[in-house]
Amino acid sequence: MQWNILGHETAINFLNNHAKPGKTRHAYLITGPDGVGRETLALAFAKALNCQNPPAEGEFCGKCLACRQIDEQRYPDLLIVRVVEGSKDLKIDQIREMQQTLALAPYQSPFRMVLIPDFQHATIGASNALLKSLEEPPSRALLILTADAKESLLETIASRCEVLRLRPSSITTLESYLRDEIALSPARAKRLAHLAGGRVGTALSFNSDQDLLDAYDEALTDLGDLLNSRLRERLQYVERLQQRKGTSREQFGFLIATWLTFWRDVMIRREGADIPLVNIDQEQRIFETAQLIPSRQIEKILKDHENALVNLDANLNPRLVIENLILALPLLMVA
Repeated sequence: MQWNILGHETAINFLNNHAKPGKTRHAYLITGPDGVGRETLALAFAKALNCQNPPAEGEFCGKCLACRQIDEQRYPDLLIVRVVEGSKDLKIDQIREMQQTLALAPYQSPFRMVLIPDFQHATIGASNALLKSLEEPPSRALLILTADAKESLLETIASRCEVLRLRPSSITTLESYLRDEIALSPARAKRLAHLAGGRVGTALSFNSDQDLLDAYDEALTDLGDLLNSRLRERLQYVERLQQRKGTSREQFGFLIATWLTFWRDVMIRREGADIPLVNIDQEQRIFETAQLIPSRQIEKILKDHENALVNLDANLNPRLVIENLILALPLLMVA
């Protein structure tokens, strides 16, 4: 069996069996961290259900019209419902509109399918509205939800779905895949595998978007400069951030999440834990920083970053959030 997906053998075998006639259920929930391949697996399942020239039962060719349309997300019997750009929530009106579509007979597929990625962003109203489709699904309807974790959803929703939990691949497995299948240089494959923490989608995003990788590197450089800067210089840095393109909330969220990976690595080195670093290209600076800060202070720094992300998500003033975080950073004067 070949679905051309790295890892997730148990989940693939499960869905391969459920793609066979008479085995398909009305609702599935695919969970796992961002970049692990939740949506990729969901679309592969849709292809397995609709492929016009399957090489074997429960498989797909990837080349027929149905497979190509699903890859391009324009298959007539597959509706994908996403959070609207500029919003952070999936709204109840989107679910109600989806339910009208789900009630229609399929054009050419055995099923009228709906994929809702990142359902953890659904409002309570949207979640409760979806329950109707799960409790009384229309005939020939198929719902596929993805989320970061089962616990992020109402239990009444998760309990009505077949749940598949995806985990990142090992870093060595992803490194080999990037080197051998994607043809990256050994050094780049190693770096991206560590940076992605075994999440193939994240690694491929960094590889295909050099601007994203450059922004990540710039964020770590900025952090190093801030650790060598006093109060006035730190406030000037915030002022410069405000003048950059892009929304402050998104920009600051990216910075804080990137800095969080650095401090996680510092804690790993401080404690001597046998856990792979994320930022292997920063190993010397991570080691030096870990020698200067006690574990208790690193724990506080990590909590400060996590709280900052929570506060951004709660719509607190982004400038105040980033200022408070930066001003609380230690002054280390490290290289």
